[in-house]
This record gives sequence, structure tokens and C-alpha cells, in this order.
Amino acid sequence: MKLFKKDELSLLWPFYLDALLSPMLFFMPAFGVVYFTNLGFSLFQVGVFTAFMPLFRMLFEIPTGAIADLYGRKVSVLLSTILEALGIISIFFLDNFYLMLVSSAVIGVGSSLRSGAEEAWIIDLIKSKKKDFFHTFFVKRSSLDSFGLIIAGFFGAFLVKIFGLSIVWIFGGLSFLVSAILLSFASEHFTKQKIKIKFLFDQTNKQAIKSINYSRNNPVLFRLFFATFMMVFAIAFSEDLGWITFLKDLRIPDYAFGYLLSAHGIMGVFAPIISSKLVKKGKERKFLRNITLLISTVILLTVFAFNATIAILILLSLYFFIAMRTPAERVYLHRFIPSKLRATICSVESILIAISGITAILISGLSIDIIGAKYTIIISAILIIPVVIIYHKIKEK
Repeated sequence: MKLFKKDELSLLWPFYLDALLSPMLFFMPAFGVVYFTNLGFSLFQVGVFTAFMPLFRMLFEIPTGAIADLYGRKVSVLLSTILEALGIISIFFLDNFYLMLVSSAVIGVGSSLRSGAEEAWIIDLIKSKKKDFFHTFFVKRSSLDSFGLIIAGFFGAFLVKIFGLSIVWIFGGLSFLVSAILLSFASEHFTKQKIKIKFLFDQTNKQAIKSINYSRNNPVLFRLFFATFMMVFAIAFSEDLGWITFLKDLRIPDYAFGYLLSAHGIMGVFAPIISSKLVKKGKERKFLRNITLLISTVILLTVFAFNATIAILILLSLYFFIAMRTPAERVYLHRFIPSKLRATICSVESILIAISGITAILISGLSIDIIGAKYTIIISAILIIPVVIIYHKIKEK
């Protein structure tokens, strides 16, 4: 059985190679929370820093998404990678909390240029060639990305042992620069519109309003966005801020988080492949409902995590089921989005994600400071239940 279909690599190789290589250098997430707490910041401050990225991403999401729809997705994505690289590398030279917030804001603006635009770029490129690559692309890219994380975890643990935690910011920035170089070779199916600068904001506002109205009036898309909002809010209580703090409480050494990232990558390689075998075309909603319920159940098992071994097994199971869920969720969402509004509607989604994430990160940071990481993680399991109900009640017809 062929891994890639005829003409698939010739068309999409920059995206696949980017998914494989750039994550190998991006081990920063495994060490970020530890780095900031070692500098003496409280978990609430770490939450504020983390929230600044989605905040500025949200503030610039609609304008940058509309610009991508009007002027081209490739330019938007390449500019994004450069801004994110600069923002991440700058943190290496800083120890002042407020200057770090500025760097976080730059990263957020850069991220807004990429969100929505990259998916729209890829999907419209595939459709322009009338190829049937769409349904398997997200699965393959997710697996390649996870394979890169396997290397990143061991590489990151090795570098942190030798150079200390601050080295993660240099390599995090290099990851985005590698991405910029690789994606510069990718083709783009897009007809640039000749629009004068003075009409930019009018065009952007019209595109944004049209996309918001479409999302609001499409009953399936509206419910999917609400489910996304709730899922992001819930999962924020059991992401890095909670789990890294919990594992530190269980005496996990700093460098070991690199190995945990590699294990995360292993889960991510196989989970999307298994997911693609289980999800039948047109049956994504049922799969999303069931896998989301399973994620909630796994998180709830944290009640029994009395030592590091049990905690790590629960966390790896969580990684696995989330990695199974993601490709199905993206394929299902794009079934209901028209091409001409794709980038902007994805930006609308990203704004909802940002609002949800910002709120949840700040609350979870306070929660960890007050009741501890373990009980904060358990709250996540309860918050996921409404998402299961939403998926159950969606009527596609």
C-alpha cells in the first residue's frame, strides 16, 4: 500500500517536509513552564504570559485572515513564521516579565497571520488540481509532525542537560525559520486582487462580516464553533501549565520533560493513522462524540495518579486520544466552509479559541496556585461533558 498517491508529493512536499523537520527543533513547549517558574514567576504570571499570545492573536485574527483571503495566503504564512521566530528568540535575552510580554505579543501577531491562512492555502491548492488528497493530508501531516517531536524530545533533553533551559528559545526560533525556508518553495493557487490601500479596511471588514454571518447562520458550523470553544476551555485545565506542574510535584527532573515530549510524539505518529482507519467518511460527528467522551474519562483517572508512573501513563493516554481526535475534527469542520471564506472563517474560529484559551489559562493558573495542579486537571474532565452533548445533538441535515 502506497503512503502517498500519484502526484501528491510533487504538489505537497514542502508542507510534508515542514511538518517533519521544523518540529525537530521545537522542543520549547516541553520546557517553557519549567523555565519561567525557575526564574521565580508564579503560575498566575506564567498564565498571563501564555495568555498574551492568544490575546494578540485574537486582536489581529480577522484582519490578517481577511488579508490572506484578499491578497494571498503564502505571503501571510511566510511573514508569520518570521515574526514568530523573532519573538521566540528574543526571550533568550530577557528576564524582565513585562519585556517578555512584548515578545509574547509579537508571537501572537505572527501566529494570527498563519492561522486559517495555511489551511486555506493547502486545501485550495489541492482542490485546484482536482486531487483526492484532502481527507488523508491532515492525518499524514499530523503523523509526520509527531515523528519530528520524537526527535525533538531527545534532542531537547540533550541540549538542556548541556546548555541549560534557556537554549530552548534559540532552537524554537530556528524551527520557524526552517519552516519559512521550506514553505517558500510551495505553490499557491490564488489570484491576487488589485485593490488600492485606501480600500483595504473596507474590504477587510466586508470579508469579516460576511464570514461571521455565515458562521452564525449555518447551524452545524455554529454548533461546531461552540463545541470548539468549550473544548479549548476545558483542555486548558489539563495542558502544560497543569501537567508540568503536577509532574514537578512528583519530582520529575527538568530534562526528563524532553523524553516526555518524545513519548508524546510517538503517540502522535500512530494515533492519527488509527483514527483514519476508524473514522468512516460522513461519520466524523459520531467519532468526535465518542472520542471526546473517552478523553474526559482518561482525565478523570488522574484521581488515582499517586506517583509519577501512573501520572505519565494517564498523560500519554490523553495525548493519544487527543491526537486521534484532531484530524477528524479538522476534516469535519471544513466540510461546512466555502472556499472563498475559508481563511476568514478559520480566523473566526481562532478568535473563539483565543477568547476561550485566554480565560481558561488565567483561571487555571490561579486554580493551580490555590488548589494544586492535580485537582485543576480533574476539573477539565467535568468541563468536557458539554462538548460531548453538543456533538450528540448536531443535526447535519
